[in-house]
Amino acid sequence: MTCTVAPWDMIRTKLMNQPTDKKIYDGFADCLVKTVKGGGVLSLWRGFIPIWARFAPQATLQLLTIEFLYGAL
Repeated sequence: MTCTVAPWDMIRTKLMNQPTDKKIYDGFADCLVKTVKGGGVLSLWRGFIPIWARFAPQATLQLLTIEFLYGAL
């Protein structure tokens, strides 16, 4: 899940952190294009480890709970 979420989370974060008085990006697509031009495609996955660290425990607990419940039935 983290592999698919990381690029969109990066773009969303850049849009939210831009100053309100001096906009850097005109929208989602503009931010995506400027990010890829400025740092390459792999720059979309910058910050992967913190995102993974946030999602991994939750996903692990969900899977273990589901397996436990299916085993109890």
